[in-house]
Amino acid sequence: MSKFSPLSFQQKAIDELIGKFKKLWRSPERELPLLFKSPTGSGKTFMAAHFVHQLHTQPDWIADVCFVWITFSDDLAMQSRDKFRAYFNNTLKNSLLTVQDVQQGILKSNDILFLNWQKVVKNDAATRRLKLRRPNENQVRKESGYYFEDVIEATHAAGRQIVVIIDESHKNADTVLSQDLLKQINPKIIVKITATPKREEIPTADDIEEGKAAYVLVKRSDVVAVGLIKEKIVAQTEENLQQYPDEDMDKLLVRLAADKRNFLKNQFESLGKNSINPLVLIQLPNDDAELKERGEKTKEEIVLNYLTHELNVPENKIALWFDKKKQNLEYIADNDNHVEFMLFKQAAGTGWDCPRASVLVMFREIKTPIFHTQVLGRILRTAEPDRHEDYRNAPALRIGYLFTNYERNKVEMPDGKTGGNKPATLHTVIKPHLHDSVSLFNGLALQSDYLSRTDYGDLANAAAFQQSFQNSMNTYFGLLPNEIGDVFRQKLIQEGVDTVAHVNYQLIVNAVYDDFDNIRNEILKKGQDDVTHALSANDLDKTFNFLCWQLLKEQEDPDAKYGNTARAWATLKSALNVWFKRGEWTKHAYYQVFIADVGRETNSVLRPAITQALKDYRPILNQFLAEKKKGEEAQKQFTFSILSAYSYTEDYEAIPQKLCVLEKAYVLRQYNGRENELKFIKFLEGNADCADWWFKNGIGQEYYGFKYTTPAQTEALFYPDWIIKLKNGKVGIFDTKGGFTLNTEGKAKALALKIEQLGGNFFGGIVRFKSGIFEYCLDKNYNDNIPEENEWQVLSFSLK
Repeated sequence: MSKFSPLSFQQKAIDELIGKFKKLWRSPERELPLLFKSPTGSGKTFMAAHFVHQLHTQPDWIADVCFVWITFSDDLAMQSRDKFRAYFNNTLKNSLLTVQDVQQGILKSNDILFLNWQKVVKNDAATRRLKLRRPNENQVRKESGYYFEDVIEATHAAGRQIVVIIDESHKNADTVLSQDLLKQINPKIIVKITATPKREEIPTADDIEEGKAAYVLVKRSDVVAVGLIKEKIVAQTEENLQQYPDEDMDKLLVRLAADKRNFLKNQFESLGKNSINPLVLIQLPNDDAELKERGEKTKEEIVLNYLTHELNVPENKIALWFDKKKQNLEYIADNDNHVEFMLFKQAAGTGWDCPRASVLVMFREIKTPIFHTQVLGRILRTAEPDRHEDYRNAPALRIGYLFTNYERNKVEMPDGKTGGNKPATLHTVIKPHLHDSVSLFNGLALQSDYLSRTDYGDLANAAAFQQSFQNSMNTYFGLLPNEIGDVFRQKLIQEGVDTVAHVNYQLIVNAVYDDFDNIRNEILKKGQDDVTHALSANDLDKTFNFLCWQLLKEQEDPDAKYGNTARAWATLKSALNVWFKRGEWTKHAYYQVFIADVGRETNSVLRPAITQALKDYRPILNQFLAEKKKGEEAQKQFTFSILSAYSYTEDYEAIPQKLCVLEKAYVLRQYNGRENELKFIKFLEGNADCADWWFKNGIGQEYYGFKYTTPAQTEALFYPDWIIKLKNGKVGIFDTKGGFTLNTEGKAKALALKIEQLGGNFFGGIVRFKSGIFEYCLDKNYNDNIPEENEWQVLSFSLK
């Protein structure tokens, strides 16, 4: 049997996929889902590839069809294509295409186009440079060549059917943009491949019976039975942790992993398999990058130093797999490769196979301690799946081993979530009859304010803050400037601070996980006899830093809130260090006191003291910034104008309108003020006899904003919601509010003053919807605390 011949359970699944696919094909409907659920490590891609390959051999199914194979990264797209080549070699009946082949202009019969979905769903400058997506604006389209949309349209025009195959479909195939693009592709069938389908992806019994959907399931027990994946993953035991009672936690986890690797190596050798060299994977936290910026020792430095200097591991036996640093990775997946340890972050999380990887070390992140369960899949495979009978009496080699400092209640499932800044994919332009106007305001210029950056939202003037902080904390705890050591600590004790606190956390121990694809539930319900262990020195440092950041972030009192925590936390940390050193502790001793106390949350003694210190510094900071401001250039202004084009992200949607100054009016799909603003748009559209156009203002330099004074007596920019041009030439500036937002925190007063300054051609105010009508208030003495007491007038453009 060829090394690429399907195993019995795989062939059974392939046959089921083919049979249920053919049944769906007979339905007159389109976009029919075929869900293929198969455990991690079972060869999902392998089975899907054989399904496509064997489909052409079916005597009762002849169709002009092509395939679009979707993954969620460039690497996975290329991996999937290369696996097709490896599996079928000279027997391949399909042409394997990538984004570069879009230029052929059409998908031919049996073509398979491998795509990174992330690049297809967005339509920004980057993807246009790839010549993948068709721009919305005709004037920026290229003169020759094809876009993705052209290829899809030409394929349909040729009468050819398209089948979409989505690998790891649970990730983000259900986003709004993804669904819109699937409709554009308009496939006959959508094959969804996943180990963990979302509940809504699983078809109902009625849909299956009626031929509207299909479902193929591979049982995990069948995959384990043929030796393709390990039977289970086991976490460190309590006995493991007791082996080295005085070892720092960071070093302990690496030492235990190294011991386990040596044990497994001996197990392989006892079976005569000397060429199999077990690999330890060490996942480092993503927040290591922030530590470098702070000049702190990272987990990478700690682990590498420990491996090379204390465990005497040669550098050529340690591999690094980071985005910007790769070392000793060549042929690392081979069973006989010499590398014994590989350090990585997320690079090896998905789609990478290394059957000899048997041990995983996972370090928790301090800032966002999320346990990335998909990484466990990297230690699930077996080194010799075709010789599983050799391991019948070697149970230790049928297990994956996990060593981690994650706590059970911090285990979450980030798999499949997306984040980060979303690309702008929706575009609109000014309506043609307004585009060439000399001035959209008929000569009425709006000057948009600019705020100089004297205030960066941080604690500024670190020396002044440190002195203020010492004075404030001393006052709070009743300390005299010369009181140190025992006297200092005694006064903290009197206020309720535990000055001998030790910080521990509960480690997962004695847990066995035999259902990897439901690993979160497995972790939560198994191994309840967790043990207490002290934080490592490195984690104490990181936790202290994180809490400095968090304390600034969580402040709600305007006088204690400093918006730029990224710039402010180190200044707070320095002030805390200076103050705590008066207690004549070691740094790690008072770190534990601080962490333990702040961890008491509402019962913390230090939290309110620090809040008071932040408030006490506010007037000092304001004076410093005012003096700094005087020495800088006068604040700049620039004339606001409506741009010729705007772009929006997929979070927005177009709404029906006739009077918007833009061809399309976009509003957010979900936000608190949506209902109120949609009502106001309907009101504006109903005033076509008076209103010439309206513009929905935004936030940023391309929009209209002016200064106002916040309750904290700082300057900020206010961007009113609406600019409305009436047929008589007048311009309205309005901001819609409702509920608690009718407390405008000073914006209403600023708007009234601005309209008075602009003169008689301008009108506007704060707008509310009450008793079925819109009312507005333009009052320089607007009452933010009791909005009902303001003088509200019915909003009518016909009276302006």
